[in-house]
Amino acid sequence: MFDFKFDWCKEMECGVKVIDEQHQELFRIIRGIEQLIMHGCQGVTHKQLLDIICELREYISYHFYTEENMMTRYQYPCLAKHMADHIDLKEYVLNFDLKALAEDPNRTLSGLKEHMQEYLFSHILQEDRDLCLYLVPYVETGVLAPQAIS
Repeated sequence: MFDFKFDWCKEMECGVKVIDEQHQELFRIIRGIEQLIMHGCQGVTHKQLLDIICELREYISYHFYTEENMMTRYQYPCLAKHMADHIDLKEYVLNFDLKALAEDPNRTLSGLKEHMQEYLFSHILQEDRDLCLYLVPYVETGVLAPQAIS
């Protein structure tokens, strides 16, 4: 897999503000993981490692809840497939090997980064773009208000 820097760029935008903002936050979290890897996990504590994994788990759950709520509310025709993709990533992150993380944080975080990189490229650039194309008419007509997804 090629190296990737988790910096947000306009080409990653899907066109629905709340989804794009949440994707940017996911990139920020993973960029933190990437920074640990780039520094060889030097001086990182076990608590810091657990904190970043917990933050990733919590944010993924929050983000997927937002998207799934929107897909359900606006009867997205590809809801089942999209949710299956979400379930796969949630299971991966929830079952992340914390023992391996403690034993070899650099290698374990590198595997996590690669997995997230592959997922984000395929999911955001394909699945989420399709979702947002479906949602844009609701956004443009004002039917999709921020309080509608809270």
